[in-house]
Amino acid sequence: SNVHFVESRGAAFTFVSNAFFGNSRFARERIHWMFPANKDDRVASMLAWVQKMSFNLATYGLTKFLETRERGALFVNVVFRMQQHPKEPAFDWLTFNQLQGTMDKTLQESTAFYDPARLVTVFVYLPSQSGNSVAIWRRKVNVPDSARLKYRAEINAVMKNLRTAKDYVVMVDEYVYFMRCTMRCPLQKAQKKRKWWKFF
Repeated sequence: SNVHFVESRGAAFTFVSNAFFGNSRFARERIHWMFPANKDDRVASMLAWVQKMSFNLATYGLTKFLETRERGALFVNVVFRMQQHPKEPAFDWLTFNQLQGTMDKTLQESTAFYDPARLVTVFVYLPSQSGNSVAIWRRKVNVPDSARLKYRAEINAVMKNLRTAKDYVVMVDEYVYFMRCTMRCPLQKAQKKRKWWKFF
């Protein structure tokens, strides 16, 4: 493929491994979906860049799917750069199996239930100062017809061997707790989220 992006090869996740994969807190306490993107110029700029580069990113994501032969998604850390490429964002491709470890329902469902020949999901995330939490945003980009045609044979071969939708098991960390509490736990007033992005 003529499409090239910088790859972090996991380096971008080193600082935020507890945020994505830590098991001492619930996923909802580690991974935050509702923060407004316009609160941080770096996030807004990255999301705009993803939209601008959507054609190439979708083609790149398709090639990563073909390489790993499994559904997944692209991830980019807003504040991380590889030393050799200080001005370019660095991407990681994580498969569904890897994302099961996050215990985050949205991450898993986004990578389990989509047509990888037509769509690529890009997750843009911003770490907290400690690296123990992230704010995250999801963008979906359409695979161009030209890429789908170019890789048609490879796509067909991989798709034949993909597991069916019912074989994707979404792992969550609060289901049992919720079921136990439904009848006997008092309602608790929701706490206002701490706007930790303001402390950067």
